Amino acid sequence: MLELLKDSWDLIITILLSCLDIVQSALSLVIIDDPFWCGVEFTIVALLIWNNRKELIKLINRVPLLGGLAARGLIIVESSAEIVMEKINLLWCFVRSNTWDRAVSFISKTDKDLRE
Repeated sequence: MLELLKDSWDLIITILLSCLDIVQSALSLVIIDDPFWCGVEFTIVALLIWNNRKELIKLINRVPLLGGLAARGLIIVESSAEIVMEKINLLWCFVRSNTWDRAVSFISKTDKDLRE
């Protein structure tokens, strides 16, 4: 039984490493050495992953053995990321209201006073 589990893990690791090699080979055809375009590609990939994260979690959850555990970890990471994004959004609104909005209202008031 232990040999069967070990062989199963070896098979999973071999499949994952093979998939990683295939992805690296495919990306080597696409990735440009210029740092700017590398950043653009990374941003596009990150946005694709973020926009399709729920479907990716469902897909990982279908994998037997460790799929459910990995999906549970990804769900925890996703909920943490959403909380962080909400906090960042609140911080951005606070900073904007104390800087940009005040500047715009001051400029609008000054412009109104000068026009009168």
